[in-house]
Amino acid sequence: MAIRNRLVGTVVIFGILVTLIAIQQHLNVLLDIARTYSTFYPLLQSHPDLIYRYPAPALTVEAPPKIIHSVALGNVNIDRYHDAMASCRQLHSDWEFKHWTDDNATDFIMQHYPRVFPHYCGYYQDIQRANVLRYAVLHHYGGVYLDLDVTCLVALDSTPLMRLPFVSPGAHPAGVNNAFIISQQGHAFLSHLLRSVPSHDVHWGWPIRLPYVENMFSAGCMFFSNMWMSYARALVSGRALDKVHVLGDENGRLAPHMLRGLVTTPLMAHGGASSWHGWDAALILTIGKYYLFVVIAATLAATLVIISLVRYCLCGRVRRRRMSG
Repeated sequence: MAIRNRLVGTVVIFGILVTLIAIQQHLNVLLDIARTYSTFYPLLQSHPDLIYRYPAPALTVEAPPKIIHSVALGNVNIDRYHDAMASCRQLHSDWEFKHWTDDNATDFIMQHYPRVFPHYCGYYQDIQRANVLRYAVLHHYGGVYLDLDVTCLVALDSTPLMRLPFVSPGAHPAGVNNAFIISQQGHAFLSHLLRSVPSHDVHWGWPIRLPYVENMFSAGCMFFSNMWMSYARALVSGRALDKVHVLGDENGRLAPHMLRGLVTTPLMAHGGASSWHGWDAALILTIGKYYLFVVIAATLAATLVIISLVRYCLCGRVRRRRMSG
C-alpha cells in the first residue's frame, strides 16, 4: 500500500512538472495578458507622453511615407469593401497604395522575413497571416495600414498624425488596436514584435482548436498589445529610442478614437466586420468583460488544486510513517 501511494504521488508530481514545461509559453502569454490588462492605464497615467492628443502639433525626424497598405488573404470578398477602400483613395489621391494578397504576400515574407516565413505558412487561419503581414509590410516600407472595412473621413496628410513615428488607437478594455497603424519605415517596435512571432506560434485548445484565442494570442490585437506594452516599458526606462504613441483626443481620452465594432471616430468609420471570429469569440469576449472575476476564480481554483495535492502527499507520508512505526 505504501509503495502504491508513493508511486501515485511520484506520477502525479511528474505529470504536473511535464505539463508545466509543455505549457510554459502558454503561461508566459497569459501572464503578459494579465500584466497588460492591469498596467496599461497606470503606465499611460505615469507617462502621459505615450498618448498623442489629436490634433496637437507633432514633429518627427523621419516622417512615415505616404503609402497605404491593405491586406486581403484567402477567400476575402474584396467587393464588399469597395466603398470603404474608394473613400481612402479619394482622400489620398497622390499616395501609393499597396494591396497585399496571397499572390504577392507569401513571396514577400519569404524574401524579407525568413525567420517568420515557416510560421506564416503554418498558421491555421488566414487572419493570423494577415496580422503578421501588416506588421511586416509596415516595418519594411513604413506608411499606413488600414483594415478593409475602414472608411476614411479625413486626409491623413492634412493632420499631424503623419508626423508621428508610430501611432495606433487604443483597444477595449486595455491595450492597442491593429486595425489602423501609422509607422515609420524600420521602426524598432515592429522589429521587436517580429522577433517575437516565432515564440508565440503555439497551439491553443485541446482536444479542439480555439480559433479566436489562437489568432489573438499569436498574432492579433492581444499579441500586438502585449508587444506594445513590453516595448513601451523599455521606452520609458530608456532602453528603447523610437517613440510609440496611442491615439487619444485633446483631453487624453482613448475611447473617441477606438475602432471598436461599428463606430465613427473623428478620423474614420469602422465597419466592425470581424468576419474571422470563431465559435469561441463570444466566450472570450465575455471573459474579457469580467476578466477580474475570472482571474480571481482561476487563482482560487489553482490554489485549491495545489493544496489538495500537498495534503495528499503529506497524508501519504504520515500513513507510511505510522505503518513503519
